Amino acid sequence: MKWQEVRELYPNKFVKIEVIESHVVDEKEYVDEVAVIKAIEDSKEAMREFVKCKNKEIIYSTKNKEFIIDVVKHIGIRRGI
Repeated sequence: MKWQEVRELYPNKFVKIEVIESHVVDEKEYVDEVAVIKAIEDSKEAMREFVKCKNKEIIYSTKNKEFIIDVVKHIGIRRGI
């Protein structure tokens, strides 16, 4: 399902979705295709669901016109032995 369709079906709500298809341009991931897992009524429930997200699942608000995720590279921690 396209993001615009999700926005029309679930206006002004949080949704838990799975990213099906996306592409990265200049350290931003543009989501093209999603599968809706569930609609979420309030921000407290959204936070509870956020903690449970796995793999390509994410909580996002349908108030956003575009579905863009900032790509953050993990540098890690180095320890001397």
